[in-house]
Amino acid sequence: LNDYSPPLMSRIYDREGKLLLEIGNEKRTLVDMENVPQKVIDCFVSAEDDNFFEHSGVDYSGILRAALANLKAGRVVQGGSTITQQVAKSLLLSSERSFTRKIKDLLLARKIEKQFSKNEILYLYLNQMYFGGGYYGIVEAFQGYFGKKLNEVTSAECALVAGLLVAPGRYSPYINPGRAKKRQLYVLERLKKRKKITIEEYEQAVLEDMPILNRKFAKVEAGYFTDWILQRLFREVGKDEFLTGGYEVYTTLDLELNNRSEKELFDGLRALDKRQGYKGSPEFLSEEDISVFLHEQLVELYKSNEESFTFKADGTVEHSFNVTVENIKERLIGIKDKIAEQPKEIKRYYFPGNDEEIDSINLIDKSKTHKAVVLGVNDRLEYIFVSLYGLLGVIPQEEFSWVHKRELSTDPIYHGALKNPSKVFKEGDVVEVRLLKDKMNLFSAINKNLKKRLRKKKWYKKINRESFVRLSLEQHPEVEGAVISVSARTGEILSMVGGKDFKESKFNRAIQSLRQPGSAVKPFIYAAALENGYNPASTLYDTPQALGGVDDFLSWKPKNYDGKFKGTITLRKALETSRNIPTIKLVQEIGITKMIEFFRRMNINGKLPEDLSISLGSFGISLIDLVTAYSIFPNAGKIQDYKGISKIVNRYKDEVSLKKLKEEDAKEESLKIEDKVSEKLTAAETDPKKITLEKEERVNPFTQYLKDNYVYDRRLAYLMTNLCKGIISHGTGRATRDLSSYIGGKTGTTNNYVDAWFIGFSNKTITGVWTGFDDNKTLGWPETGSKAALPVWKGVMELALKKYGEYDFYAPSGIVNVAINRDSGKHATPSDTNVLLESFVEGYGPDSNGLDKEDATTIEESIMDSDDYYYNQ
Repeated sequence: LNDYSPPLMSRIYDREGKLLLEIGNEKRTLVDMENVPQKVIDCFVSAEDDNFFEHSGVDYSGILRAALANLKAGRVVQGGSTITQQVAKSLLLSSERSFTRKIKDLLLARKIEKQFSKNEILYLYLNQMYFGGGYYGIVEAFQGYFGKKLNEVTSAECALVAGLLVAPGRYSPYINPGRAKKRQLYVLERLKKRKKITIEEYEQAVLEDMPILNRKFAKVEAGYFTDWILQRLFREVGKDEFLTGGYEVYTTLDLELNNRSEKELFDGLRALDKRQGYKGSPEFLSEEDISVFLHEQLVELYKSNEESFTFKADGTVEHSFNVTVENIKERLIGIKDKIAEQPKEIKRYYFPGNDEEIDSINLIDKSKTHKAVVLGVNDRLEYIFVSLYGLLGVIPQEEFSWVHKRELSTDPIYHGALKNPSKVFKEGDVVEVRLLKDKMNLFSAINKNLKKRLRKKKWYKKINRESFVRLSLEQHPEVEGAVISVSARTGEILSMVGGKDFKESKFNRAIQSLRQPGSAVKPFIYAAALENGYNPASTLYDTPQALGGVDDFLSWKPKNYDGKFKGTITLRKALETSRNIPTIKLVQEIGITKMIEFFRRMNINGKLPEDLSISLGSFGISLIDLVTAYSIFPNAGKIQDYKGISKIVNRYKDEVSLKKLKEEDAKEESLKIEDKVSEKLTAAETDPKKITLEKEERVNPFTQYLKDNYVYDRRLAYLMTNLCKGIISHGTGRATRDLSSYIGGKTGTTNNYVDAWFIGFSNKTITGVWTGFDDNKTLGWPETGSKAALPVWKGVMELALKKYGEYDFYAPSGIVNVAINRDSGKHATPSDTNVLLESFVEGYGPDSNGLDKEDATTIEESIMDSDDYYYNQ
């Protein structure tokens, strides 16, 4: 007891100190006795141990009094344990009910009284005991039940909490408010008898109505990231230790950016799922069931938004809402009666709206989808009328026009917009909707020609006054996705979203899932090409070619996405437009073995195929590994290992060393890299005439001085940022070029539209997005990376650029800019109209022959042992 260290909750924070998760076996906050008001002490002593300050650990008269009361009642109605005995039981003994344990209570209580003062015993007692509701200790109890500090509670509130100790479940105001009231009255009676409160205070407390906070389960912010951190912490300090040790963990996460990532991913997947077609109504309700459904839905809405309920003086509870099934039935009957009353001509266009403003509208979360029930369908207006939480709403044609038969195919399929909702929807269908607008008039969203005709009717203005909420038709997406954002300079994880809904699936697709990157791997192939003698203006050939197989029956015929060939093309143009044929030929020229070695240097590991299919990203890689590999481009050739934890402190505020995780402290680097590597650069690097070594002694000037985390030449890294910027401005990523002039990136789409990617970066931040199905089925035509992933990336990076800044990439020494013809890659002439100012490494300009290339691996050698070669693309 001298070393009293009770279990404390541990907490995980984001980079700005915002709480992500509070977790532990016991929710407790310690309080010193000098901060406990006398009123609180009086309540607990009166409730549990009248003679606490007089006895020496055991109250024999109390034991006798309890025994007589129990005999009289024929059951246990009172306990004879003192506060000291309860401390002994709680901290030193088990909860078994036996004479042996009771004797131990007595002996230990006597010892405790000799060793500790009464104040010290009360400190242990008030901080240790359980009060129900998940609250341990008086600080959490009063905060949890009333949202109050100790010096703010009333006598009535104090008596209620003190009365819980004997049996927190039995006397809980949540579960048994009547019993809770009886126990509270008992404690107030003891306070009055001991003259700790006056008769007037007693009467006032007895009649006091008090608000009690509704219990809410702790929200987990950034679920995928927080869970990933939590599992690592369990390995680092031990699960039991972390759940009881009161640790504070400071992470690298930017909660604001992560929240944006979650929203953008879900919105993107929802839009993608709509393009794939309508799955149909998940449920149909009879007329009787509609009333029950709407009642239950409305009660749940009110309850989820109710902060507290009133614990009445008579032992009952009162909620802030009153909704009955009968109310709902009457409203639905009233709707049909109003329609029936209308003349035939009006009836065709009429539906009654909300008579008055219903308060439920202010409780509906517009960022989320909700279930609604179809009450009517009108093909003339092209409207679906529904009820949502008792509100009458309209889904106009433009909000359900996307509905078509769900058919996932790699072949082009075209669908017209749905205009007659009765073909798909009927009264009683349960549909998923999102609230767009709190108020719209009946005819405000109909087609213009119909509105023009109806305006001529005498009854138009009167009927148009009917008011509804405007809704969009939604459906919960089946498709999955992931988003990762990291700091380009430090590798710190800024956001991590491993799926559309953490509650639905804990599988973290940002970390755990290995997917084929497709064209998203091409920047590394072109980076390897630059390292092996090519430059941005080098000429490549985009022409038909059959690559021979191991026998006469098999022949791999790769093709470009559009099925066309562009002939002679520059290296820049090939990357910007993501041409497959030039990419395959580059790998063929570089050599399979050398290409794999390059990937390994970039930390692109896993099972890499030893054939030309590697050029089209036919291997599995996680999103986090691909994103961190991209860090070599904005980070001047330096690859950064990702990290998620900045600091851990224990309950004593001592910093904990992360031995098992082996994370290094990463600091912000200067844009201008000045180190020994730059000092060792010699004229031989920039003057090809001085490379005179024999073939067997030849060294690559772009790799010979690399060391540690510097895995790629900084000058080539700058060229690659320029090339990736071209993908944004002129290539497959141009849909995001209005975002910034200082970003680069690459789309990725695998065969049959199974995976869609976009990885992009600014000078400060790298973000990657993946979308696809867990079971590897097709996303459907034409869900490429630029359509299925890039919009999500754009929404995330919009905030990242705003928070972390944007500026152009720093050009290191050894870079020259040359005006060239964009199409031919040759020096521009005065008459050229298609001119590009291209960057080159000094000495390796558009007219350079580049490095002498070593003999590349032959096609036959690269595919002899791999059947997958023929089927991966």
